[in-house]
Order: sequence, then C-alpha cells, then structure tokens
Amino acid sequence: MRKCFVLALLLALSSCGKKVQVAQSELTERDRDLYQDAMKSLEKSRFTTGRLLLQNLMQSYPDSEFAPQAKYGVAESFYYESGHANLLSAESEYRNFITFFPLDPLADDAQLKIAMTHIKQLQRPDRDDTQARLAEYELTAMINNYPDSPLLNEAKEKLRYVQEVLAESIFGPAKQYYVRHAYPAVIDRCDEITKKYPDFTGMDRVLFLLAESKRKVDLPQESVNYYAQIVRDYPLSDLAKESKQRLNALKAPVPDPNPIALNRARQAQVESKGVLGWLSLGMLKGGTGISTETGAASVRDKGGLLSIDPGKAQ
Repeated sequence: MRKCFVLALLLALSSCGKKVQVAQSELTERDRDLYQDAMKSLEKSRFTTGRLLLQNLMQSYPDSEFAPQAKYGVAESFYYESGHANLLSAESEYRNFITFFPLDPLADDAQLKIAMTHIKQLQRPDRDDTQARLAEYELTAMINNYPDSPLLNEAKEKLRYVQEVLAESIFGPAKQYYVRHAYPAVIDRCDEITKKYPDFTGMDRVLFLLAESKRKVDLPQESVNYYAQIVRDYPLSDLAKESKQRLNALKAPVPDPNPIALNRARQAQVESKGVLGWLSLGMLKGGTGISTETGAASVRDKGGLLSIDPGKAQ
C-alpha cells in the first residue's frame, strides 16, 4: 500500500510538472505574439496600437524575456510619432528604460535617443538655444557613460554639429553688439566661444571680431595677437589678407602660416564644404543642417523588429 501511495504521488507530481511546462510554453508564445504584433503595428506607423500592445505585454508578463524590448519599443513609438509632446514622452520613456535596464545592450541607444529628442527640435542659431544646450548635455553624457559604445562616433559627430549651432548662437549677438559699438560685450561673447568651442569652424571670424574690438578699445597689442593667430592658424581664410594689413598698419611682425594648419586647410578645401558649409545650407532651408537620423537601434530596423536578439534582453 505504501509503495502504491508513493507511486501515485510521483505520478501526480510528474503530471503537475508537465502542466507547468505547458503553461510556461504557452506563456512564452503569448508574450512573443504580443511583441511581434506590436512591432508590426509600429512598422506601419500605428503608434497607439503598438504602444497598447507593448504595455499589455509588460503588465501581463512582467518577467517576459521581451520586457526590455517592449519598454524600449514604447519609447520608440513616441519618438517616431514625433511632435513636441510625443518627444517629451519619448525622452521620459528612454530614461525609464535606462533606469530599469541599465546593463541592457540598448542602454547606450536609449541615451543617444534622449539626445536625439532635442536635436529633432533644434531651432536656428538666432533663436532659442534651449534644445541645443539640452542636446549638448545629453550627448556629453552618452560619450562619458558609454565609452565603448559602437555609437560613440555618431554621438561625437552629433555633439560637434550641436556645438556649431551653439557657437553661432553666441556669435550672432556678438556681431550685433559690434555694430552698436558695444565692444566690451563683443569681447565677452567672443571669449566665451574661444573657451567653450575651440573647434568652431568660424573661429577665424571670431578672432577677427575680437581683434577689431580690442583695437577699438585701445588695446593694440592684444589685437595684434589675434590678427597674428588668424594669419598663422587660418592661412586660407578670407580674413587672413586683411589681418596682414592690420598687422602692417600696427607695425607688428607678420607670422608665417603654420604648416600643419595650412595642410589641414587645403585638405578641407579638397573635401566637402565642411561642417559650416553643410550647416549653413540647412539654415538657408530654415533648419539647422543637423541630421536627425541615427544609427541607434530602431523598431524600424530589419523589417520593423529591433535589430537585437530577443534572447539578449535579460
């Protein structure tokens, strides 16, 4: 009798185990179906439907292997639906994703996309620079927090272009102050550019405005330094000839061009118009010239599915 009882118990446990395995299998299939249906909806720009499916997945199956991608997908749905309100929601969802899944392979993507929500809203340099400053902050965070990210070069390029906008946003008022003969204000703003954005492609213009302003306020020796810097470091600039004339008028020595700077300037001429030319073209069209495309993983990659193995979500 005892043996019969033990045998019956083992059979019961075995049967229970099979039911658990079947239930788990069905669970996996159901959350997978929800995820795939959501991705198909997002691919067709049915953002609300896709979001609802993803939110249903996360609420019904909080331990699903698809939970990280689902949370990222919600952020993506807001990002691609675009518009100020949706981009605010996208930023919030990307931040939540990083908070819940800081070690997920998509964490660096999420940080880059946070910056992109601001890049998509950039204004012209002569307007509000709030979005540019926010983008600069988030891109810097991306570069510092994810130094091994395959998206690092893209983040650096975006940061470079954003800083062009910021430098131009400071230089514009400096020129206006110069017209008004408010030379101390010109000097303050040009100094700010030289300190914050030394790689600004319009640095020769900044230095020339500095030199002119210093000369106007009776600081000839300081102006000489800036004229000389233009001749030495920006030998192919349109302002180099005028800077030489200023140096001759001030009876100051005219330096030879820096060979490295000269080669770099020639190479830049051989290549494209450069950052500033591309940027200016965008401005003429009413934009910033900064691409809002990104190599970060997207629900629109590879047929509408995230370009990451679902098994890597954990």
